Amino acid sequence: MPTELYAGTLDDFNDSMAKAIEDALSALMSLPSVPPKVVEDRRKLFIAIANGVIKHLTEKQAALKIDFDVGLDHITTNPVIQVRS
Repeated sequence: MPTELYAGTLDDFNDSMAKAIEDALSALMSLPSVPPKVVEDRRKLFIAIANGVIKHLTEKQAALKIDFDVGLDHITTNPVIQVRS
């Protein structure tokens, strides 16, 4: 199965871009213990950011170029971004 980008949802947060954003923020700063509503609101923000990043990447994937040489041939291609809905 190909690797797919996944923004995440509140019900399916693990293994998502939003979870990676939350983990990165936690690594940069100590997140205080807060009520569950605050955690949910913060996760909603991370999910929105992840959705925006994925939307932008899929709309602009032609801007991402991969160049490589095979023997004497030079090849330029674009990645195909897979998104899990």
